[in-house]
Amino acid sequence: MNAPVAGWPLLLRTGLRAERIITPVTVVVFALMNVSTAASIKTMYAHPEQIAQLRSGLSASAMFVFLLGPIPDDDAVAALTTWRAGLFMIATLGVCAVMAVVRQTRREEEAGRTEMVLAGAVGPLAPLLSAMIAVTVLVTATSAAMAGVIAAYGGGALPVATVFAQYWGVGLAAAGTALIAAEVAASAHAATLAGSAVVVGGYLLRGVADTVPAVSWLRWLTPVGWAERMDPFGADRLWLVLPCLAVFAAGCAVAAGVRRRRDLGAGLFVRRPGPSRGPRHWSLPGIVERLTRVVAVSWAGGTGLYALVVGVLSTQVASLATGNEVVQRVIASAGGGTLTDMFLSTMGVFLAVAAAGGGVGMVIAMRSAERSGRAELLLSAPVSRLRYYVVYAGAALTAALAVLVASATGITVGAGLAGGGWAHTARIAFTGAAVAVPAVALTVAVVLAAYAAHEALALAGWPILLIAFALGPLAEMFGLPHWLREVSPFTHTPAVPVPSGAWLPLTVMSVLAVAVGAVGAAAYSRRDLG
Repeated sequence: MNAPVAGWPLLLRTGLRAERIITPVTVVVFALMNVSTAASIKTMYAHPEQIAQLRSGLSASAMFVFLLGPIPDDDAVAALTTWRAGLFMIATLGVCAVMAVVRQTRREEEAGRTEMVLAGAVGPLAPLLSAMIAVTVLVTATSAAMAGVIAAYGGGALPVATVFAQYWGVGLAAAGTALIAAEVAASAHAATLAGSAVVVGGYLLRGVADTVPAVSWLRWLTPVGWAERMDPFGADRLWLVLPCLAVFAAGCAVAAGVRRRRDLGAGLFVRRPGPSRGPRHWSLPGIVERLTRVVAVSWAGGTGLYALVVGVLSTQVASLATGNEVVQRVIASAGGGTLTDMFLSTMGVFLAVAAAGGGVGMVIAMRSAERSGRAELLLSAPVSRLRYYVVYAGAALTAALAVLVASATGITVGAGLAGGGWAHTARIAFTGAAVAVPAVALTVAVVLAAYAAHEALALAGWPILLIAFALGPLAEMFGLPHWLREVSPFTHTPAVPVPSGAWLPLTVMSVLAVAVGAVGAAAYSRRDLG
């Protein structure tokens, strides 16, 4: 009988080879975003007066505190860079760790490769151990890169070590959570959603704790909150990495225990069995809807909950403008409106990116249908390639629109329950969602066209979305030049109330979305499946 982890070195080499592109790209992207943030901080806040304006301006608002946490007392470039890019990027690394764990474990099972490996001289826990080490390499390399940037911009040894501990601790804690999710979930997709939801939920809890003093204790419930309490360039509480490591160790132990008891390819939570008989008259849209329903509902539900929190926070933003000349000038330069309207409009663009993510998720589902053979089965019926592509493209756009509606509804309900104006908030939220449709549609169309050219290019959808996010809503944070911002469709999404000259770029993006979609349809009709 094989030892529990027999053969793990060979599996580790295989796992690292599978990550040979994703891991370096992740490290480089994180490092570049940190360098860009540091460069913008150094340029925009070179004088004490500018830093004073930063502290008394929008960085003190509920929006910025919710997204980034309180601004540090240290005025050094390294300290401000850690604050500006910190918690958001830390949570993003956690999501990347979750996705890596599921790739290395549950997706290998679903592809049938784990069963083949275990038929040889390999122990039952070897795949788990190799996945754990491979993901630790990803988290450690990314954490070192982020800490290295802070060191290059003048951070001291102890703050740099604390920055490393922030990323490393949250990344490993997220990996431990994902290891459990990969064992108990009904599928790899469900495991990714569950693990990512825990990380994002922790980020949101931390944001609520920072903006609502009465529930500040919530930050102690999540590794993201522990990372914030590490406080680089302040208290430098390195010991808070220990509970993160405890979560990782507990996740490894629980996952190993479950792995010994569950059937290969099945989780503790099983899929609900389908009906004993199929419909008398099946339709392609009906089949696609059934195959992609979970993706659409997950994105709409998660984004709607986030929007609910945004709506609640919007009722606290207006108090920032009282007696604050800097904020009053910002509002005046924006062409009028209230600070609450500016907050809702800004967050609406962030939520539009999430809506585009829902569409990208549908394209990934389309690729999964092709790789699993379901697409070939459907196309063996009297179904044309063009019709199949159009139905899936319609499903992707519908999912994105559902996320936009859910986000606008969440903002309205959250603001209304917190005492804000229902009618006014609804007008701002739903108008913002409507003007974001062209940018979302164009982004989804580009990802669909990439998939139509080759099925492997569907995975480029996430980098495409990340670039559009960085060059659009995050461009001001990174101080990017105006010409570079023009690349992102979200840069051309107007603020609410919509100025009269904003309809031209919306029309152009709509036409481009249709044109790119047509190019994708033509490409998909000509290429071989797989």
